[in-house]
Amino acid sequence: MGAAVCIVVPWLIDNCRQEGDWRKLAWWIHDHLPYAPLCFIPKLWAFNIQWHERPQRMIQSFAQPRGTLTKRGMANWQGDHSALYEGFPKSVT
Repeated sequence: MGAAVCIVVPWLIDNCRQEGDWRKLAWWIHDHLPYAPLCFIPKLWAFNIQWHERPQRMIQSFAQPRGTLTKRGMANWQGDHSALYEGFPKSVT
């Protein structure tokens, strides 16, 4: 079982304008949500996010820098990445 959606976050468009800023949101999602594949698109920092009962937790991008940001087995996959998205609004969980 799984699902997918394409999302645009207006706050990100207004506050993160440098090339590669999509990675800030990618790391926030990685640290907070049980996602399957996540793929960023250059226009409006849009991203496709998938959920699956056995999530892969892999992040890829067509936005610069292109390629794989993280996946299981990469050194940066585990741990706390909060320093990489400093200044993001606090979650309300």
